[in-house]
Amino acid sequence: MKLSLNYLKLKQEIDRHEVLTWGIFFFLFLGFFYEAMESGAWFTLILNVAFFTIYLTFLKKLLKRLFYSFWTFLGLLGFFIILKAFDQSLFSLSFFSFIASGFLVGLQAYSLWTPIFYPVVSWWEYDFRYRDDLKITVKKDEVSLEGRLTDLRRQAGCVALFKELALGEIITIEPFGELTNMQFKAEIMSRRKYSFGRPFNYGVKFILDENSDDAVFKSFVAFWKSERKLKQKKKFKSEETVI
Repeated sequence: MKLSLNYLKLKQEIDRHEVLTWGIFFFLFLGFFYEAMESGAWFTLILNVAFFTIYLTFLKKLLKRLFYSFWTFLGLLGFFIILKAFDQSLFSLSFFSFIASGFLVGLQAYSLWTPIFYPVVSWWEYDFRYRDDLKITVKKDEVSLEGRLTDLRRQAGCVALFKELALGEIITIEPFGELTNMQFKAEIMSRRKYSFGRPFNYGVKFILDENSDDAVFKSFVAFWKSERKLKQKKKFKSEETVI
């Protein structure tokens, strides 16, 4: 997979995740430290600090390359922290430290759950009739390109195109079908290329005018969600018919 990010525009976001990762480690360390003070298990403290230093370093590498396996390791970390927190005495210093660490894990997950960093593509669905995407036209200067919107979350989306576009470019997205009267400006923030013969996946940020575009965009999001539900219903009906 080839990955490109608009680091200039995303620098603040990337720096925030760097701080969050160190914050998770800091509160984890405090939790283990207070736990060792209560139990006297100092050797266990050393082992835990050594293990999670390696673990979080590996997690940072996965995040830097935006591998999807990052979510597996982040989920395991969050699950461990929750178990660890409720294994402590209620309202103890170790309890609050683990809770703070778990909160930062949740904050990092929420911040990263966007098509700019991790687009959701329904690769497991081979039948295009039931895929979670929408046919669109992408306009750049005087050129019109056919593409698909494969993800739409938090004022960002993932656009699949077979043409390579530069990071930072402003494009116009026009949905097909019932929404041909709508068009939205968007900036390309990230670009993924999984393999030869497959389209580029662009993480885009929609540029909305609060006075005019916001209400229209909300209608578009509502249409997107309704289309997904409709496709799921059609798929289940089709499977029941086959059975």
